[in-house]
Amino acid sequence: MVCKDVLSNGLRVLTEYLPDAYSVTTALWAGTGSAYEQADEAGVSHVVEHMLFKGTGRRNSQQIAQLLENVGGQMNAFTSREYTCYYTRSLAEDFELCLDLLSDMYLDARFPAAEWAKEKGVILEEINMYEDTPDDLVGEMFNRKLLPTHPYGLPVIGTVESVSGFTREDIEHYCRAHYAPEHTVLVVAGNVTREQALAMAEKYLNTTSYAGAGWNKPKLSASVYSSGTVHVHKDIEQVHVMLGVPGLSGDDPDIYTLNMLNSILGSGASSRLFQEVREKRGLTYSVYSSVAAQRFGGAFSAYASTSLNRVDELLKVLGCEMAKIAADGVTEDELKRAQAQFKAGLLMGLESSANVMVRLGRTETVYGEVQTVEEQVDKIMRVTCAEVKRLAASLLTPEKLVLSTVGAEEPKVDLPGLLSC
Repeated sequence: MVCKDVLSNGLRVLTEYLPDAYSVTTALWAGTGSAYEQADEAGVSHVVEHMLFKGTGRRNSQQIAQLLENVGGQMNAFTSREYTCYYTRSLAEDFELCLDLLSDMYLDARFPAAEWAKEKGVILEEINMYEDTPDDLVGEMFNRKLLPTHPYGLPVIGTVESVSGFTREDIEHYCRAHYAPEHTVLVVAGNVTREQALAMAEKYLNTTSYAGAGWNKPKLSASVYSSGTVHVHKDIEQVHVMLGVPGLSGDDPDIYTLNMLNSILGSGASSRLFQEVREKRGLTYSVYSSVAAQRFGGAFSAYASTSLNRVDELLKVLGCEMAKIAADGVTEDELKRAQAQFKAGLLMGLESSANVMVRLGRTETVYGEVQTVEEQVDKIMRVTCAEVKRLAASLLTPEKLVLSTVGAEEPKVDLPGLLSC
């Protein structure tokens, strides 16, 4: 059972008690990410994430790194467009130690100049790593082409130019301005009771020392989409492609229908794309479709890679499978299989405190509420074949297509014509 409480300073506390677990996953979710950055701040949310590990008033970077490992625990963080998450996983008996450390970093990070001088190089190499990874790069370029004027289109990690220009003062200012209690969520999932979690939250987090308190979080505008092609030249053996269209926001009533469409088209070995592209034609090793759903927009796309001399065939098959599912819909057997996969994934995910933490933290931080697993399963099981066909026909239209490619040569394609067989 998920319990939600609010401290007097506005910080939300979500707990899910898992009495049979040995561990607990503890996380602080900050309600800011790359979508809330200004044009000259690209990547600063991700930089803040790195720098919170580099020293507080009580601990230096080495002490932060060692503290949880001394008791066999783990600590990490990640940044997205709409949030930044800092989390630990430990034995339940070390819960207070985890929250002490997380709150210390969150409330009293010092952003040492010497540490930033070193960490800047780490982040620049991280950017280089992504740019040298074609399957990551093709997705990033797809997103930029799809959303050229919207904050969702900005790279979460930033650019070499933006990151190189940040001073420690820039980083500290952003953190102090945005890490506000009313936009922070504490999630505790594991063998820690609601009462234990609240007692520790009161002790470590119910304070007025958040410099970002009072941040008037802006409401992002609805996504404004573009279409067309984009290519990045890389001297590599394969061509990596991503073909897709605008999708739905995460709270759209049709989001569960889209998840079923995605599962049938390109999620798993029984999906249409896997069977047609890999099993039947041997065009690729990896092929899949995916849904990206943010608060104010999203994307629905398919990815694959193949040799240069086979990329034309690959694109035709991807487009043809999209066209067929839009025109003809899906079968009852396909829908039942997709529903079973989604249901099983949700229910089996309850066995992992880390999965529970992500599900609770993301939905509460972005949407301000958490649906129960039972509610989600009910909505999935209510999806019909007719609804999947209707949604596919409305989303998969030629004028909406975006094609991103990375490789030695840019494929020559009639983009609208891809949605045909």
